[in-house]
Amino acid sequence: MKKFVAILLMLSCLLFSVNLAGASQPTDKEYKFWNAVAKQVAQESWNRIGSKPRRVIVLTNSPYVKFGHYSPQAALDGISKETGATPGRGTLLEVHAARTSPLWFVLYDQDSGKSVYCAVNKAKAVELLDKGAADIKGVPAQELFSKIVCENIKADFLFADAQTWNEKIKHKVFDGNEFRIVTIVNAVDKGAPADLVKSVLYHDHFCPGVTSGYLLANFLDKELPLRSPSDSYFIISAPVWCKEDALQTVLNTTPGKSGMAILPMDAKAKDKLIMEAENLAGIYFRTDSKTKRSEALVLSFDFSRGDALSGLGTQKLFEWEKKLKIVLWSLDHLDQPEIFITVLKRFELKDGETPLDYVQPGINPLEKLGLVK
Repeated sequence: MKKFVAILLMLSCLLFSVNLAGASQPTDKEYKFWNAVAKQVAQESWNRIGSKPRRVIVLTNSPYVKFGHYSPQAALDGISKETGATPGRGTLLEVHAARTSPLWFVLYDQDSGKSVYCAVNKAKAVELLDKGAADIKGVPAQELFSKIVCENIKADFLFADAQTWNEKIKHKVFDGNEFRIVTIVNAVDKGAPADLVKSVLYHDHFCPGVTSGYLLANFLDKELPLRSPSDSYFIISAPVWCKEDALQTVLNTTPGKSGMAILPMDAKAKDKLIMEAENLAGIYFRTDSKTKRSEALVLSFDFSRGDALSGLGTQKLFEWEKKLKIVLWSLDHLDQPEIFITVLKRFELKDGETPLDYVQPGINPLEKLGLVK
């Protein structure tokens, strides 16, 4: 009996490892299948745009999505071959998504602003993969794709008739992906820095909250820079908003590597803050692992300053319209974080004290630092 159980366990482990290997390295047929899908995406896009564009930005969530035990990641090679977009050029962009998300591609013509959105029909793709199909010849586009639509999404074009695009958002012309697609392609088209784009892709859309995290990282570079390999950051994120995704991406301060502690705050908790801390944006520690010395900054971030300087705060705009305008405006001010950020407190930790002492169970770091009324 023991031998039988041991054999079953060995077989289970073997099957599990084979399954994992299949997920990370597709079979030749799977690889060819997803490359064929990518080729079809490109052909359908060129037909709707009118010709193959000279400059293309491609967005897709294919590296993250799973179709059962199949991964569409191989489509990246195919779409790169067909469009000329590459990660190195910053034109092949992998948008973070849950693995259960529908699979989609966007091909954006940087010159005309026309973009084609293609969503893959999951049921049909799985059916073909289960049959061992290596290509999709003879499969009609209306069966392979659940949606193919062409829209001009260049920022100036959208702003010229915001009402029309607002209606298209309501009708989910891109299956609810309208804001993420429009913000990402227009920011990249304007020349957003590569590390900011990485933050945006991780967050899965570009919004003022992500920009604030990037600006906070730039502020630390000026006011509390890492001086040697023995230095590292630890962040207490309080309150929490989109900035954390940028901080983790740019500074590698992930909670899993003890680089960040998350302290959510509801409206009641925020009301207890002293007036000077009403725009609190977190507590930022720098520790030297050799000397065991730490110093820290308590920072605030005031979004209203951007509204005032850009002039957008007084304009009557749709929510998506204002956010897109402010993030594009902010790209010209990334080297001026002091516009938005104020140092509320600067302090050094006592001998033997570490940043983790501020986030232990039962400890409120905001009370400890005198930020609560």
